Amino acid sequence: METLNNRLDALLQERFPQAAAALAGGATFQEAGVDSMGVVEFIVTVERHFDLPMLDGNELSGTSTLDDARELIASKSAVA
Repeated sequence: METLNNRLDALLQERFPQAAAALAGGATFQEAGVDSMGVVEFIVTVERHFDLPMLDGNELSGTSTLDDARELIASKSAVA
């Protein structure tokens, strides 16, 4: 069974390959070159991939990191 980290890493590689390495290294979405629409796309992708209820658009932003996303996913689901 894939772990949350593995699933999230694979999702990033698929949807945001140009930003995946920077995000994995601790960069914020902004620092990794993901604009606000990219963050929205990421939120929608995460909701669908992890079968989460609709997330509040303010829970992740350009200043969020991949660790913030992991914590959010873990708090909203039993995936971890």
